[in-house]
Amino acid sequence: MPVPAPIDILADFQTEEKPPLPIKLGSVEADVLRGFTGEQVVEFHRLVGAMEFEQMLELITTNGAALWEFVGGLTPDYASKALNRIISLSELYEGNLLAPLPGFGTNPVGAQPSPESTATTE
Repeated sequence: MPVPAPIDILADFQTEEKPPLPIKLGSVEADVLRGFTGEQVVEFHRLVGAMEFEQMLELITTNGAALWEFVGGLTPDYASKALNRIISLSELYEGNLLAPLPGFGTNPVGAQPSPESTATTE
């Protein structure tokens, strides 16, 4: 009696292949890919969980490094909005996957003012 072939569980995670969607973020243009293997879907969620957003953008777009450079200059709210929009377009996750990202922009969440900034001029 032949041994049955193993069931590829990761194949259950793959997404339907669809044409890429062109996007523009500031001066950066890219295509958001739609259609991923099970391995890519698992890698996407691993990268998001590890907060490795540049690599995540490289996986789901055609110009991840440039997109990440632009996102890095945004405030936490706008950075998360931009990333959530790109993720939504990829159809890998519905809704908002990311909360506002700490450490973006000129006033990172939790940053303490320097002693000089609280000095008075009296």
